[in-house]
Amino acid sequence: PQRPTLVRSRLGAMEHDLVLDPNIRDWVFLPLIAIMFLIGILRHNVTFLLKSEPKPGEKEQAKQTMALMRSRRLRANSRFLSPSAFHARRQYFSHPTTGVFSQKMETAVANPLAMMSDPDMMANMMKGNMAQMVPQVFMMGVVNHFFSGFVLVKIPFPLTPSFKSMLQRGIVLASLDVTYVTSLSWYFIVMFGMQGLFSIVLGQNTDEDTSSMMMASAGMPPGMMGPPGGGMPGQPVDNQKNYDQERENLSMVDHVCMLDDSEKVLLAGGPAAYIRLAGRVKSKGE
Repeated sequence: PQRPTLVRSRLGAMEHDLVLDPNIRDWVFLPLIAIMFLIGILRHNVTFLLKSEPKPGEKEQAKQTMALMRSRRLRANSRFLSPSAFHARRQYFSHPTTGVFSQKMETAVANPLAMMSDPDMMANMMKGNMAQMVPQVFMMGVVNHFFSGFVLVKIPFPLTPSFKSMLQRGIVLASLDVTYVTSLSWYFIVMFGMQGLFSIVLGQNTDEDTSSMMMASAGMPPGMMGPPGGGMPGQPVDNQKNYDQERENLSMVDHVCMLDDSEKVLLAGGPAAYIRLAGRVKSKGE
């Protein structure tokens, strides 16, 4: 027979024991994680289906943002490229006449009133709210109806009493040890802690969905999130200044290839010397 888990706390001269039923693991703990995982996949697919086709201006904005990200990755990882490969890529971005960052672009003048009265923008905000709030309401109803009032897990290290209100939602019991987690608190922990699993299953494009979920839980619509390049939410970003700054940063990179004299370093000191070489090249590049 499985040995029960005990909680001992002294109130005066009395000692109270709490025995956790092993069936809680099979009928509450694992089903709750499985349901939340499936709901997360469903929410991701519904959000993807409800997304409207981007406008030509949005496609151009995304193209400019991706060019900035590629240039920053080039500066951060330039030590892994040969001199010819690095200079070819730098010329592609920062050539005075044909470089990507040397091209002039038209700056769109944003009208906030026109943005807020755009029916497409309002429809996207409503779709985002539906895709995020409906699964949350459904899951809260399921948890409150089927899984409320259970003590699920015990944290294997001591905690201060200030964590009691966060870890024991739904059960008000002063004699219960603070290291025990209730089903409702476990729901919130899993909801914000499954991003790594979703990144493995769905790819690396789930950060925006998680941010939208957090903002929806706080009562803010996902459409109010600002663009990645800065600026007010829902307004186009002027990337001309970003292009000029990135072109200047890329031209100031002092390229040092990590493969230079790598044979001599490896023969002299082995793998440890190669690791030291990588650190030295990184410091020179910075």
